[in-house]
Amino acid sequence: MYLGKAPEKPPRPQIDKFRDAARELKTDQSDAAFEAVVQKIAKAKKLTAEQIKEFVRREREQDKG
Repeated sequence: MYLGKAPEKPPRPQIDKFRDAARELKTDQSDAAFEAVVQKIAKAKKLTAEQIKEFVRREREQDKG
């Protein structure tokens, strides 16, 4: 009976991660949609480390219910 660790899954290719992120942002494959998302990200307000920590805390609390 084997009691060792289960084999690890190989890491997902970067393109798959990018596609998942695009789906979450509800983009499609058109250039206009892509540019709109890029502009939204590029113009986003820079957060301080403390603001990021607070955001993560709130997300975790929200996920817990």
